[in-house]
Amino acid sequence: MATLEWATLVVCCAALLLRVPDAVMGRNRTVFGILVLATLCSLLAVSELYVVIDGALGGRHVTSLILRYLVFATVLLVGLRITRGLAAARGYGLIAGATGRWVLALCCLTVLVTFLLIVSTWGPAGPQVASDIGRNASRAPYYTAAGRTYPAFVSLVLAPPLLATVRSRQPRLVRAGALLVLLGALFAILSLPASLAPAAWAEGLRFVNYAAVLGYVAGLAVLWFSGLISNPSGNTKTTLRRNHG
Repeated sequence: MATLEWATLVVCCAALLLRVPDAVMGRNRTVFGILVLATLCSLLAVSELYVVIDGALGGRHVTSLILRYLVFATVLLVGLRITRGLAAARGYGLIAGATGRWVLALCCLTVLVTFLLIVSTWGPAGPQVASDIGRNASRAPYYTAAGRTYPAFVSLVLAPPLLATVRSRQPRLVRAGALLVLLGALFAILSLPASLAPAAWAEGLRFVNYAAVLGYVAGLAVLWFSGLISNPSGNTKTTLRRNHG
């Protein structure tokens, strides 16, 4: 799993660096922002780096809370970007509208409450060890599940338009990118019930989480590349809308 942590960070960094030229030229900066946040999330998720960063913040596992809110922000931007790119008006309304705002607010509050309830049971260790310690208390899995609720919600919203794109007659790269994002979304949905699984399944839960991240990041990279090829402006959103119509 340590290898998977670092591999995810490397993939996010590579995708981020590939997007720098376009971002400097003012093209599609939303995707660049998504990759910046995804890279920060991957950075904080590496056990060794987590320990160092959390120690600098006082060693109270505030980094764990920050990580979950960064994930929420990343998923929000991903949801808005993809629903716009696929012209999925209903999905965009669910995420950006009143329903989406209420879901986000409730998820943020639930994460904070569950964090405050269990943080006292954690010792000054890395996130995985802390999770193992916390799982001995009945409340800890609910903190883990709370951190998966909003990504699962957005992924559920994204699944239908992504599936429709995969089954469409759009260019192969567009369909491949949509398929990768769809796989990431399915893993994100699966991570919610998996977070309530027995502690013995902890490694499987971590795999599901990293698979979701890799699916989303790799899919966005492929979609961006497809837009770069078919549209001189590099605007994937325009390309997707044109092909989708």
